[in-house]
Amino acid sequence: MEYTIILSDELLKAYYDFKNAKDVDQNIITNLLKYYSRHLTNIAQLKRIAIDVDDSFKKNLLRKGYINQTLEELCEKTIYKFILNTEKNDYPYININADKIERNFTATYGKNESRDKTIKHIKALCKNAKYIFIYDKYMNDKVIQKISQILPQKKLNLIYKEGQLSQTQISRLKKEDQNWKIQQDSKNTYHDYHDRYLLIDNHIEMILTSGFDYLFDENKDFTYIVRNRVN
Repeated sequence: MEYTIILSDELLKAYYDFKNAKDVDQNIITNLLKYYSRHLTNIAQLKRIAIDVDDSFKKNLLRKGYINQTLEELCEKTIYKFILNTEKNDYPYININADKIERNFTATYGKNESRDKTIKHIKALCKNAKYIFIYDKYMNDKVIQKISQILPQKKLNLIYKEGQLSQTQISRLKKEDQNWKIQQDSKNTYHDYHDRYLLIDNHIEMILTSGFDYLFDENKDFTYIVRNRVN
């Protein structure tokens, strides 16, 4: 198994304290677990934080040459090449408390791969929504038809970007369900974005890189990302 990331001294100490059921800042652990995957360390770092590990683990680090490297040098040995910490935001550091880089739920499908699981997931996320913002710079009748297949048949406010829906398309959507209230965005939520978005209750954001039509059409690759916009 390969190593994926590096932990700062503070976070490595917190990791071992948590692992050994010692008192630890719960906010740090909560934020660390959002990013955590198999970490790499070395003898020098373990000595700095005064952590005693079993002999077999030490011997393995020595055998592989993980002895005196800096965190930045160790980072080069990992898959993702990031160092998790609580202070720095500049590369190669990720601040677990506030950083532009996140870990989100995502899936990528190749041509001829079924998107059934993702379709069910998006429907589930939309099921109890009160407001859904639909953004697609390239909105057309085909997209309208595809979007209708994932929206819940219930009272719902559908928000759209100015100029992205014609009156004919609005009427077509209203025919899908009389309970849908369709209104124009007043907050300039997205501005000239390329990717397509669904924003659910201003909380869950979905990014669809190939468009809504390829959620159902398997003739092209498709990727979607789900992120929580509430910190």
